[in-house]
Amino acid sequence: MKQKQVERILEDSIDIEGMAKDFIAAGFTVPPKNRIVTVGVSGRELMLNPKRLYVLPDGWIRDEYLSHHWNKAFDVAPDNLEKHIPWQPGRDHAASLSDKTHLVRLPSRFEILSWVDLGKFNPAIIEAAKILNLKTDDWYWTEEDLTVAGYPAGARFVSIKNGGADSYDKDYNNYVRPVRLSQ
Repeated sequence: MKQKQVERILEDSIDIEGMAKDFIAAGFTVPPKNRIVTVGVSGRELMLNPKRLYVLPDGWIRDEYLSHHWNKAFDVAPDNLEKHIPWQPGRDHAASLSDKTHLVRLPSRFEILSWVDLGKFNPAIIEAAKILNLKTDDWYWTEEDLTVAGYPAGARFVSIKNGGADSYDKDYNNYVRPVRLSQ
């Protein structure tokens, strides 16, 4: 039955918007524009896909590989500039962006490293990550507190310039790029 509905809609529709509305009315799910269709795509192909990241209507950036949303790029909105601050204020800043439907936090080291291409330098990022407008003059804080590891003053960070990951004193100023867990 669905096949016949599809054929009728395709025959009767002239414009794409009308076709999308007809498909939705018939009970089909239509992905948003620029959404990657992931059926049959390996994780590595998805990670490296140039369309892996795209801007959502609310300005956050959807990451198809991680199924997360990255905070707006620093040049998108003046009120949402990337923060270059110590670790705890960075965690607090990320948490302040949470709302009733989304938890926002600092990303893990592995989430940031999913942007990295170690074959490149300044920036050492995959093609898709260019949409994030990342800074390369310093490091990005991760959520990883090293208190449990016996280093209470330390936290982990990642360099976008060279792809390195390390740890340093939490009072040092690094960049913060919050990540929102998607629904």
